Amino acid sequence: MKNIFLQIGATRDGQNPYCEIAQGQGFYTVLVEMGDFVDYQSLCIAFPFDMILRIDHPENHVEVLQAYMNAGLLKQPEVVLAGFEAYNQCAGRVREMLSNSHEGQSFIPLDKYAQRMALKTTNITFSQPNFRFFSSAHSIKDSRDVLSYPSVIKPIDGGGGLGIWLIKTPEDLDSAVNKLAATMNYGGRLFSGFIIENYLQGEEYSLQGVVCNGRPFALTCCQKVIEVTENNDGNISFYESGHVAEAANKLPKEFINLMHFCCETFNYQQGAFHIDFIVVDGVPYFLEMGFRLSGMGVVNLVKETTGLNWAEIAFNIEQGKSFEGITYLPHSPAVGHLRLRQASHLSAAEFWVQQNQCGNVLLPINFPQLNISSESSLYADLTRHAGILGTLRLTANDTREILTAFHGIISTSRASANKGLQCAE
Repeated sequence: MKNIFLQIGATRDGQNPYCEIAQGQGFYTVLVEMGDFVDYQSLCIAFPFDMILRIDHPENHVEVLQAYMNAGLLKQPEVVLAGFEAYNQCAGRVREMLSNSHEGQSFIPLDKYAQRMALKTTNITFSQPNFRFFSSAHSIKDSRDVLSYPSVIKPIDGGGGLGIWLIKTPEDLDSAVNKLAATMNYGGRLFSGFIIENYLQGEEYSLQGVVCNGRPFALTCCQKVIEVTENNDGNISFYESGHVAEAANKLPKEFINLMHFCCETFNYQQGAFHIDFIVVDGVPYFLEMGFRLSGMGVVNLVKETTGLNWAEIAFNIEQGKSFEGITYLPHSPAVGHLRLRQASHLSAAEFWVQQNQCGNVLLPINFPQLNISSESSLYADLTRHAGILGTLRLTANDTREILTAFHGIISTSRASANKGLQCAE
């Protein structure tokens, strides 16, 4: 029988790059996912996997393994990887249960609070926002008068920006907590805790890379475009609408130090990663580390910028293959993707492309927007990942050209978009 690749959870951008790599290498591919999500995403795309196992709780490693054994598969999976953030810890526990004792303890991804505490307890002073942990949403209210403002509330085990709120006053905190208490995590489950951290204003980045035998390699570094949205009830949330990627061959020393320090502190020995941080007055402040491929099309950005297949490198490392390092392209441009969620932004982007005769607006996968309750297992997915009207793609020699265009498009109407933006491709 063929070697088996087990992916826990489908990607929310509909790409599933691991599956393509696995099938290209002759693997039999198996996806474990919620039945509701399989039905939902199947409305617009076909899953490429050879077998799909529908279960209620893909975050539960026991349920995943039971479904795998009940499927009659005769071999243990050779490679186990998560397709989505919410199932990354489960993938680690499945690998641990399948590994032989002499192979050593498998890595279990740390949640956001565990990461912050690991950094805080090192002997090295390392910049991160001040934070506090709360085990439930309602327990936050007990500290409303002693917290500093402005601050940010975020779940420790969410994903895709779900449940992250900016609070400027104690009254904002009460409103945000009430909202959190009514927000379900992916799969309709509860969040396992929250942190409140000081709000920092600066430039946000994400560093993409891999670790092989304990040695980290940076592939690209993305500067983010963050939309701040005020809802009808006054709550303020965030959405990562864009990334502008550059090859990581000329990273500042501070970014390289951050990468090495995080991998060493968290004892991350192999696999893909991304590290999110914010630069304030030239100092990078750690926000979180994801022990996986990024979503939202960033895998494509890595390939467009460097010529490297991030998913293939990570998949091969997971098989135990060696990785010798990176050969960067001699003249790699910056490449940016901006996800457009409002009709006015889509119109402004199309007008910009027409006016400047460069760039292009990519058609999205039309994930349907359904009317569902906040208790639905699909609530988080539809809240954070549906409703993309298009993606603006630009390239330039200078990241700032792309960022200027992106910020102009999301902050102006079509009527004011004709004032002229520098061509970025």
